Amino acid sequence: MCGIVGFYKKNEVNIDIKSLTACLKKRGPDASGVYSNNSVSLGHARLSIIDLATGQQPMSSDDKTSVIVFNGEIYNFKQLRTSLVNSGFNFKTQSDTEVILIGYQYWGIDTLLEKLEGMFAFALWDEKLNKLFIARDKFGEKPLFYYENENGLFFASELKALEPILDNKEISLEALNLYFSLTYIPAPLTIYNQVYKLEPGHYLSIDSSNVVSKKQFYNLKNIVENNQNNQIEDYAEAQRLLKELLFESVEKRMVSDVPLGSFLSGGIDSSIISAIMAQISSTPISTFSIGFTEKDYDESERAQLVAKHIKANHNQHMLSVEELLTYTNEIIEYFDEPFGDSSAIPSYIVAKKAREKVTVVLTGDCADELFGGYEKYLGNYYAEKWNKYPGILKNIVSATANSIPHNSITNHTLRKVKKVIKSASLTPDKRYENLTTLGYNKLEKQNLLLPNNYANSSNNITQYYSNLNSQNQLTKTFYSDVNLVLEGDMLPKVDRMCMINSLEARVPFLDSKIVDFSFKLPNQFKINGTNKKRILKDTFGYLLPKETLSFSKKGFGIPIRIWFKNELKSELLSLIEKDFIIAQNIFNPDYIEQLVNEHMTNKENHSTKLWLLFVFQKWYKLHA
Repeated sequence: MCGIVGFYKKNEVNIDIKSLTACLKKRGPDASGVYSNNSVSLGHARLSIIDLATGQQPMSSDDKTSVIVFNGEIYNFKQLRTSLVNSGFNFKTQSDTEVILIGYQYWGIDTLLEKLEGMFAFALWDEKLNKLFIARDKFGEKPLFYYENENGLFFASELKALEPILDNKEISLEALNLYFSLTYIPAPLTIYNQVYKLEPGHYLSIDSSNVVSKKQFYNLKNIVENNQNNQIEDYAEAQRLLKELLFESVEKRMVSDVPLGSFLSGGIDSSIISAIMAQISSTPISTFSIGFTEKDYDESERAQLVAKHIKANHNQHMLSVEELLTYTNEIIEYFDEPFGDSSAIPSYIVAKKAREKVTVVLTGDCADELFGGYEKYLGNYYAEKWNKYPGILKNIVSATANSIPHNSITNHTLRKVKKVIKSASLTPDKRYENLTTLGYNKLEKQNLLLPNNYANSSNNITQYYSNLNSQNQLTKTFYSDVNLVLEGDMLPKVDRMCMINSLEARVPFLDSKIVDFSFKLPNQFKINGTNKKRILKDTFGYLLPKETLSFSKKGFGIPIRIWFKNELKSELLSLIEKDFIIAQNIFNPDYIEQLVNEHMTNKENHSTKLWLLFVFQKWYKLHA
């Protein structure tokens, strides 16, 4: 795991590639290197994982005509290497980087990218063609930002390495609106108007014509649509295939020349990954979890139960409110743009603690999106139930829900009931938008933003859902979440919170064979009534303590609702001080005052809305 940065020069530029590379030191603390000629400059910051002795970058081909900087891991590099050796190529290193370099020379960029299984972002310079390629993996596990102006095409693993060369930092209104709707900014947008994220499964190229071209090399939409006519109807066979695929994926991701472990929250997904690792490993694996001194947020007993069952060397750290707050500023700043998923804070701390003992971790991320783990996947189920109630009963329940104050006892149930009531009357695409909008809905956002700053985000949020040629609402939801939620929220959170601690995270559920397989499953294999992730539990339950299978999902929640009434109250109020809000010319100060008052008096739980404001304002003061 590393950081890359560089640029193609349309004109002569006076930019120090070494200083840009230094911006990525947390991603790659072990070594750095640069390459420059009249056309390109490439920089690399290295976190050594495989081939510690000879895997330095930038790496050049034997004939010096191709140069690469690469971030990530290629899990099938040994098979590709064998194929290339059989075709007559010689290798100087044991690294996956050299496999990409030689593979490009033999197969070309398109065939190479089709063959790669892994997480990656790389830039490859072809001296013969005078052409630069930059590519991002199939699902967006590794980040890649780019920016083009009259002087060149610039790229980096993180925005912080591009900020020093931006002509201006004008805020993108489209991105601003998506952030306050979704809590994150999905590709291809960033918070800045002229800077973009390269979409997963795409590559850019530029040559002496100075024209930038973009091409898609992985099309999940085609795969999902084709798989609708190729469903696996036999449940036992589906279980057999899933077990085979996941064991294979975990084993490939356990290849490392440095210490390796797993995140173990106690939830079903991380428990399955950890249990499979324990089955494969000849020695006890290392597992890492955090617990909360506030019992409402604590899952540590679950993690301990699983760790004991699989005989792991378990490492648990108990968190207090004070410790969580200690790291908040550092975390918000590291994302470089507003990122409102508050679970990044505990994710940061478990990564920090893991890095004290290992350099690589496997995680259980992405099982929810592929196998139906989120409560929102029951949206249609609950809507059908709700719509069968007589009108008078619905009116009574709605009025009661709106009259009950939010507190530690009522909060979870109230939020769920209100969400169900609100989405039940909507069309399927609008229900998807409503359930995916974790921040401000359309009306709330119109109240929050001044009229000239408001933009309707509906098309951005529902684009994947609406564009899939399928009549199955759940399939459309899974497909959309892989494209939108994974790329924009889950994967950036894991990447940044591990990279800030110089820790590499690997995600076995996101193997392309497993993604393909998941869309061949009838949805009743994933969700049966309200039984979510059915096939995961049925297939891997034998590896886990029986009670694990009935645990309700918690996730990395933190007590924001309480913080804003206590520890963070003064800072929140200073960030939304009326004169400052008016000077910003972005928000409606009266509506913000209303949100704060309703929250402080328990009339409503506006913790997410206020957190989004809190994060944005802190980012604004640092960057805008």
